[in-house]
Amino acid sequence: MKNMNLGQNLKKIRKDLNLKQHDIAGEDVTRNLISLMENNKTPIYHNVANIISKNINAILAKRGEDIYIQAEDILNPERYESRAKANEYINILRKHLEEKNYDLETEKLNEIENFLNKWNFIDKKVKIYELLGDIFYNAKDLNREYYYYIKALEVSYEYPNMKERYKLILKLVYNCIVTKKYQEAIRLCDFAITTQEDITEKYKGIFHFNSALSYYYLKDYNKALDHIIYAKFYIAFDDYREMRRILLLEGICNSEINNFDGALRNFKKLLSIIDENDIEEMCLSYINILRIFVDKDEKEKVIEYHNKLIEYLPKVDKHSYYTVQLLLSVARTYKYLGNNDSYEEYLVKTMTLSYEINAENSFSKSLSLLLDLYIENEEYEKVDNLLKKYEKDIINCNINENFAVTLKFIHSLICQNKNWDANYLIKSILEKEEI
Repeated sequence: MKNMNLGQNLKKIRKDLNLKQHDIAGEDVTRNLISLMENNKTPIYHNVANIISKNINAILAKRGEDIYIQAEDILNPERYESRAKANEYINILRKHLEEKNYDLETEKLNEIENFLNKWNFIDKKVKIYELLGDIFYNAKDLNREYYYYIKALEVSYEYPNMKERYKLILKLVYNCIVTKKYQEAIRLCDFAITTQEDITEKYKGIFHFNSALSYYYLKDYNKALDHIIYAKFYIAFDDYREMRRILLLEGICNSEINNFDGALRNFKKLLSIIDENDIEEMCLSYINILRIFVDKDEKEKVIEYHNKLIEYLPKVDKHSYYTVQLLLSVARTYKYLGNNDSYEEYLVKTMTLSYEINAENSFSKSLSLLLDLYIENEEYEKVDNLLKKYEKDIINCNINENFAVTLKFIHSLICQNKNWDANYLIKSILEKEEI
């Protein structure tokens, strides 16, 4: 390729893309001039290469092909040939995804980064960074997932004819919601809806749903409900997968603002479109209906839906993301019903499974509730057993600098035998945080 002249390189590009000379010609560059350049009878200047590349990209965009040719590809045969190496990297990363092998060596990552920095292929950069984001998404490496998705999005702005950029934006939105960057998620949703001309009606609805979900986590339930209205407008009702998510979130938001009648309508409509074999979704609906009847203190209804939940619970996959939530909900219902033995039993089940599947939030919550129960009943031997069993995890839990200062004060009071003062400080903190 180093020995190939620019005319031969231009002809190779054209042939590779299945284009004729008149296809890439235009007002400023005639077919005859293309012929002269390809036969090395006239030089190819950068401004001419830029015009040709724009003509090529316009055709590729109409075809829907995910290729973007730059002027530098025409002016540097070695660079154009290196696009094949970029395709090799793309195939390697796709193979990692297909084989569910999410372990990438640092050396390979550095090799890919150095290659992309050297040649700056815009279309290949977007694709490779997105694939790397997909790999780290599956590897549950949220920081590197975000890093590569954001790099892919940044580079995509240099790719004017890129199709379906909104799908890349949506991947970033999911990451931001999981990592609690809710305001950034909302901004990305607004950006996608207002700027992406090729966005479909369905995806507008999905972005509105994710805005609603972000507002829900921010406890702004009215704004969440506003976006749910838009989501329902854009999503077809017979798109049951999306509609189930919308109705579930709408019901939860209505519950939060004490619109219990509206919430019950949402959940009953949700139950009507859930496949009877989808046990998880049915149980999630029952959980939310249960909470409403607990808040309304309608004991008979609580028992009715509690029994339904108990009936379906053994059919739920033990390692499902929602199983610990279902177990915790059953535990809380037993507490409401005054059955402390079953309350303890299901808290232990929740804590044990949470620990097994590394669900940190559910583990901490169930452990905290168990401690409350044991301390309230003065069952300190059970408290000691919990401490012995999970001592390493308690020691290794993440704390911030402010809490470390608080622990130092408490430790100082205990060293001075000022147990009453230490106890008062601890209780005040727990009551303030409602832990």
